Amino acid sequence: MTRFGKTRVHTYGAGERIPVVLLHGQNATPAEWAPHVVALAQGGRSVLAIDRVGEPGHSSQKLPIDSADDTAAWLEETLEGLGLERLHLIGHSYGGYVALQHAVRAPGRIASVTVYEPPRALVPLKPGFLLGAIAGFLSGSESFQRRWFTNLIGDTGVNSAEAEAGTRLALDAIRGFRIRLPQPQRMSDDALRSIAAPTLVLLGGADRVLDSRRAEARARRLIRNVSTEIVPGAGHGIPVKVFNSRVPEFIYAVEQAAGV
Repeated sequence: MTRFGKTRVHTYGAGERIPVVLLHGQNATPAEWAPHVVALAQGGRSVLAIDRVGEPGHSSQKLPIDSADDTAAWLEETLEGLGLERLHLIGHSYGGYVALQHAVRAPGRIASVTVYEPPRALVPLKPGFLLGAIAGFLSGSESFQRRWFTNLIGDTGVNSAEAEAGTRLALDAIRGFRIRLPQPQRMSDDALRSIAAPTLVLLGGADRVLDSRRAEARARRLIRNVSTEIVPGAGHGIPVKVFNSRVPEFIYAVEQAAGV
């Protein structure tokens, strides 16, 4: 329980290694991490997927969250309640934005931070993405909305049933749930320079949300201990095979370097 509301956390695996905490994308739920938890738990570690307040999941919001500072306060209270003194923080899309902001505001807990496609944090959203989103959801056409969303996410490598479940959940959430969270904002140069934790930035080579090459260039220029990768052909959805290989390798290398 936090002062912002009750926060549900889903846990997989166990062990002595530094745990992994997952932050899902907007209009999604922790279910999006199902294809990844086994890979992340390898070697003996717990994986915790947080159901963010203000989103269409099982958490309930009590107080408004109006800023990145509020979001960080909610996350800090959640991590404190879980008794996590040190953790690897991973976020997708809006969750990636939250993860980067938290690495700035609460560096003491963060052993590493991994983000996939963090919107606005590094570069602005593409105008075409905004226009497509507005047109699709003002039109009221379910077929148009579905086509727009599946093109946005791209082929992540999950089976058709899982892909359909994710699409249906996201579209129902977009149409029927009012998000009660602040929009992501561009992070300043100073904020990005202040991130001390080893950072992995993954981007989709065919993404429709942001300019991956500009985002990669800004991350490399400003984040002091950063690794980046643009995944060829990937969209805004997490490419399962690449993520499940690259991220555990990154976490293991961070721990080896720290002598953990």
